[in-house]
Amino acid sequence: MSIKDRGKLKWQPALMLHEYVKLLNDVNKDYYRQVKPILDEYQLEEFENKIHTAMEFASPVMFIVWEDGFDWEYVGMIHRLDQFTKVFIWSWKMRRDILSG
Repeated sequence: MSIKDRGKLKWQPALMLHEYVKLLNDVNKDYYRQVKPILDEYQLEEFENKIHTAMEFASPVMFIVWEDGFDWEYVGMIHRLDQFTKVFIWSWKMRRDILSG
């Protein structure tokens, strides 16, 4: 005879207020936030060299971008780079949150 345990389900109230659920989600989201990384000029120069190499050989690139406290992974191809404004035009194929895998 096995015991059928409902786990966390039995401890959660049947009806939760929407405000309370939102508050719990916000607290959980804030727990995983990260501080914005500070890049020095050597790291930026290394990024530029990798971008130029990827453009020259038309190879796909993967960027890990910090947005609002979370890291996002972008995979795509770089099409064009503006030397003066340091803005590049690219098409990305996939975006995913690093934490969720």
